[in-house]
Amino acid sequence: MLPAQIKKEFRGEILTFLYGIHPLAISQVSIYQTYFQYYRTEDIDRILEYLVEKGYVEEETIQPPNTMFEIVRNYKISPSGIDLLDGTITDPGIIFVRR
Repeated sequence: MLPAQIKKEFRGEILTFLYGIHPLAISQVSIYQTYFQYYRTEDIDRILEYLVEKGYVEEETIQPPNTMFEIVRNYKISPSGIDLLDGTITDPGIIFVRR
């Protein structure tokens, strides 16, 4: 489990990443590939789940044709997530580290 400060910063990092590719969505696997050197997949899943539950990220689940079990999850930043990033709204559970 990640320390609270790291979780808050990682939430901000994911939102910043998704904002950078907006209006496109990105697959869960691609997010894993981006952050696997720094975070475990379980931690990435928890962060994405938190952001989806808070309404800052939209999740789309797709079952591609001709597959029985494979499910693809895609994520994109929501309008609320953009507002958070722009500073229009605030959330003490998310920290944006300016680099």
